[in-house]
Amino acid sequence: MPSHHHHHYPTSPKLPPSSDDEFSFSEVQSTTPSRPPPSSRQQSQSQYQQHQPSKPKTPTTTHHHHAPSSPDPETREATLQKELQGVRAINTAIEGIITTLERAKGNMTTVSQTVTNASTLLNTWTRILSQTEHNQRLILNPNWKGASGDIADMEQEAMLKQQEEERRAREAERRREEARRKAEEEERKRAAGTVSAAHVLR
Repeated sequence: MPSHHHHHYPTSPKLPPSSDDEFSFSEVQSTTPSRPPPSSRQQSQSQYQQHQPSKPKTPTTTHHHHAPSSPDPETREATLQKELQGVRAINTAIEGIITTLERAKGNMTTVSQTVTNASTLLNTWTRILSQTEHNQRLILNPNWKGASGDIADMEQEAMLKQQEEERRAREAERRREEARRKAEEEERKRAAGTVSAAHVLR
């Protein structure tokens, strides 16, 4: 058979009655149970919460829309003056470059003229050397008869050249004469043949 267990609950302690059936403040404190001390885990959690930095609040920025104000006339004038100075500086630099190029062009012209003069002098010197070599050959030639001999030789050469031209002219005239005679002879033969044919027909 099952056994019946009887639970015995503790009864609250009986307080001594007072004359007014009320408890005094000291009696209530004595009867109130004291709170147990916090455990080590609770202490560490409270310390962690104390040391935990608080989250910074996100600052709220207020955007102020300002209408663009018109520039100050003095500031605008200063800006224009600065731009004008920059343009003038650029123009000065460009003028300097142009002057340098013109100077270089003048130098190139001078160099070209110098080269031309040097070439002319070189050609003149070459002719002088050639004439000197020719004169040296004449001097060393034992058959050379001096300037008078050269004049005589030139006259002789001119005379021979003239004679050659005359001979060529006579030869050309002779050929033309022969061609003319051959043409006349052919003409006579054709005329004689025509007369013979006329007699036969009669």
